[in-house]
Amino acid sequence: MTGPRDDGNKVAYPAAWVGTTLPLAAFTTSLPPRHPLGALPSPLVPVPALAARLGAHTFLVKRDDLSGPRFGGNKLRALEWLLPTLGDAVVTMGGYGSTWCAALAVTAGEVGAIACPALAPQPWTDTVAGILSTTSAHGQVTLAGSELGMPLALARAWLGARRHGRVSWLPAGGASPLAVLGSANAALEFMNQVEEQGFPRPDAVLVPVGSCGTAAGLLLGLALGGWRTTVIGVRVAAPLFANASRVGRLVRGAERLLRRHGLRARPTLPPFRLVPDQLGAGYGHPTAPGRATQAALAEAGLRVDLTYGAKCCAAAQGVAPSFPHLCFWHTFDARLMSAPATDHPLVARAQRTAEALWPHPKST
Repeated sequence: MTGPRDDGNKVAYPAAWVGTTLPLAAFTTSLPPRHPLGALPSPLVPVPALAARLGAHTFLVKRDDLSGPRFGGNKLRALEWLLPTLGDAVVTMGGYGSTWCAALAVTAGEVGAIACPALAPQPWTDTVAGILSTTSAHGQVTLAGSELGMPLALARAWLGARRHGRVSWLPAGGASPLAVLGSANAALEFMNQVEEQGFPRPDAVLVPVGSCGTAAGLLLGLALGGWRTTVIGVRVAAPLFANASRVGRLVRGAERLLRRHGLRARPTLPPFRLVPDQLGAGYGHPTAPGRATQAALAEAGLRVDLTYGAKCCAAAQGVAPSFPHLCFWHTFDARLMSAPATDHPLVARAQRTAEALWPHPKST
């Protein structure tokens, strides 16, 4: 297998993975089954106004929010690999506003399955209301009244799923070695775009770290392509779930999977840095830096959520002095939000639960 070769200032990539929507295929003799959902590649765009605001030389945004015709985001890339594995029903878990659960609910029907997620409370925002409305419209949702109630909610979700036939399980966020292939492929796509569009190679890529799959995939893909660009993961979920050890396990699992499909190279991973100080009070809790960043991004025409994207990009100010050429990996797509169905009994119950736990209403 050949990797990229350095021809002076520009890297020449193997013809087999230039101009293709599946560059990962050039590194193996086969790949697991895939159910295409995306309109790839997603755009890579410079945002000079944000570069100037940060004091960075360049600031690129990988618009993975535009990765598909119906909806985009990082979960679409994971689902392309996960959908072929589903049974008649699939049980998973997330927060009330989980984009993972919404994306799974929307797409499971394409392979004849129904999503049966168990959902835990999180602070109520307009985004949570819109995402939950989508999930409940397409899936069979079981709500937990608290984090402690999640085991019972999962048991109820599983019993309900069994009525549909064979049941599959997917972890929160879809984070598994198989799903990581989606982001590894995205990293190779991104590298090719940087070269084709003539951008300086980024010193670092900023990505939210919740269930860890996207960060793991970017590390693996960059390693396969021979780049040493640092992946900066910004923690947006509890340390129990969002940590460097979990990222590493997912990378190793995905690499083992690719070896079973003919991968011969032994890629050297680029540096990984975890930023822990943007989480605030916890998952889904808006922060002041996140709100300020959300407003700045909106001025640049980018819509981010307060749970993932705003917290992630808020970290850019602190890292820009060390990484003057930055890229923000935009993973949230507002198209997954329906008009909030607050008259829907399930959505109304979720709102009452969330506002009882966190009584200060939030917007956006």
